[in-house]
Amino acid sequence: MDMTLANPAPNIARCLGAGAFRSALVALLFASTPLLHAQSRSLDFYLQLAETNSPVLKDQAYRRAALTLDSSEVRAAYGPQVGGNGQFLYAPNGAHWGYDPAITNGGLYSAVVGASVPLFTGGRKQTALDSVALRGNAIQLGTETALLDLRQRITDQYITTFADQRSLAAAEQRSRLLDEEESVLSRLAGQGIYQEVDVMNLRVNAQAQRIAASKAKALLRNDLLVLNTLCGSADTTLVALAPLEMAPPVAFDPTASPNLKQFAVDSLANDIADRQVDQNYRARLSAVGDAGLNAVAISAVPNRFGASAGLNLSVPIYDGNKRRSQHARIALREKSRTAYQDFYADQLALRHAQLARALVNADSLLAGTQHQSADEEKLIDLYRVELEHGLVRLTDLFLALENHARTTTDLIQAEADRSRIINALIHLQ
Repeated sequence: MDMTLANPAPNIARCLGAGAFRSALVALLFASTPLLHAQSRSLDFYLQLAETNSPVLKDQAYRRAALTLDSSEVRAAYGPQVGGNGQFLYAPNGAHWGYDPAITNGGLYSAVVGASVPLFTGGRKQTALDSVALRGNAIQLGTETALLDLRQRITDQYITTFADQRSLAAAEQRSRLLDEEESVLSRLAGQGIYQEVDVMNLRVNAQAQRIAASKAKALLRNDLLVLNTLCGSADTTLVALAPLEMAPPVAFDPTASPNLKQFAVDSLANDIADRQVDQNYRARLSAVGDAGLNAVAISAVPNRFGASAGLNLSVPIYDGNKRRSQHARIALREKSRTAYQDFYADQLALRHAQLARALVNADSLLAGTQHQSADEEKLIDLYRVELEHGLVRLTDLFLALENHARTTTDLIQAEADRSRIINALIHLQ
């Protein structure tokens, strides 16, 4: 025989019974390499690490903290305003030169402290505070969206890396199996039970399996580095990833979607803008007053200290119907928002239905692959028994082992695909 297989694992019937062979195959799927036993990390570890290091989440926290300052500025803008103003002006003149004293009074000496208080501003101030609160809601929704996106990306990469880990464990287990069997097969070939070409075939396949294991380890290291990079970590240690425990959500509530909630925030923003238009066309009244010095001659300064008080009134009368056009523009914006909201809600429901169907198909595929794997193990056990009596060829067993290795790969991929669908359902927004 001169047949090279990608993943052969022939256990010699005289050395391993059917039960032992089944145990070896199970170990092939679930055994972890000695290197990976040193340290283990879970999905929660990486999620917490990513949330701690995320610059987006930090920026959202800073923006939320700044809202307190915005509220203080609004209250200050509608409160008393006090300012000081001073002026010193001297205008000399003669018979034939200098400014006309009727204009300059010969000079001006002024030092005044003035104050103004806007009156009846409760509506305007409340609208401004509502706008600040609305920005807070938008920031909160932005934080929720960023957190969901971050968690989904980290979980997807964790699923990929965990699949790499399982593939590496299977490849190294097959490699160890072939190394252990080489001496057994050599001894049986010396007894004439097998030919030397069988021993050479086993050695070639063992070397191929070691190369495959090296490639699997390199892929695992690369994907683990990507996972750490997404989390903002420079760690390059090869660690074991804990198995995923992901269950699909029991119910789907589209109203919990941050993106749909954002449409509600946009509606409130339009309402506030509508109120601001009306308030901009209302009369404005403020109380004003000042106290200090006002004099036109230095000699009169001691006698020119005084004060004044009064009211300022501003009333808009006509602006060419700008008010009506502004209301119309806001109404159009609200109609556009409603259309986008309805479309997004329909798309969200459709996306959930697609993922739910995909999960059903993934469960069916996974169950079929698991059943196929179990049947292949039974077939291999039967081959081992019959091989003892010379009823089957060694190449038949090699073919069964190669098929089972492919099924193992399909099983790992099916589990990863199912986990990705559940991840998409959990973080659907």
